[in-house]
Amino acid sequence: MIASRPVRMAAAAAAVVVVAVVAAVVWRATRTDAYEFRGGEITPPRTAPPLDLVDQNGEPFTLAQEEGNVLLVYFGYTTCPDLCPTTLNDFAIVKEELGEDGANVRYLLVTFDPARDTTERLREYLGFFDPAFIGLRGTEEQTEAFKQAYGITTKRVEYPESATKYLIDHTALIYVIDKQGRLRLTYAYGTDPAAIVEDVRYLLAE
Repeated sequence: MIASRPVRMAAAAAAVVVVAVVAAVVWRATRTDAYEFRGGEITPPRTAPPLDLVDQNGEPFTLAQEEGNVLLVYFGYTTCPDLCPTTLNDFAIVKEELGEDGANVRYLLVTFDPARDTTERLREYLGFFDPAFIGLRGTEEQTEAFKQAYGITTKRVEYPESATKYLIDHTALIYVIDKQGRLRLTYAYGTDPAAIVEDVRYLLAE
């Protein structure tokens, strides 16, 4: 009888371990903690409006061809004196911070000033930030269509005595499209790139 006591204790200890393991598995399966995005979450996610445009190399572009990638999309123009270059610089920071993890992330500048932003101009401009960034342009009709679809507002401000002749006041949001082609997040101008990096890592891991 005395010799069997260690056996019973070992069995009891093993049972405690099994119960603990099962409890941990159940906790992981039933936990409701949700990731909290740093950007403005679009709920429920919805299919991103099409961007059937032309890139800076004159090649046709569609969102469908980027399925499986996370897209950071900014609507702007190359003559922009402040908001657009700052945002593209933030894109460069995000790309650098992601490193190899960012292989499936694309960075898009979609111009709403196609009269001045030719494919050549877009290619030259994006080269100042990262030649791998994608520049998109369309016809005036296509431009009006994507502005309406994404809720982009613009206002042309004339400066007839300046070299640029006019500037454009505009919505300054970054839109994030996930790997399934759904709109997931927006970021206000000036959002810390580190916050964007964290959210993008989560979307890449989904």
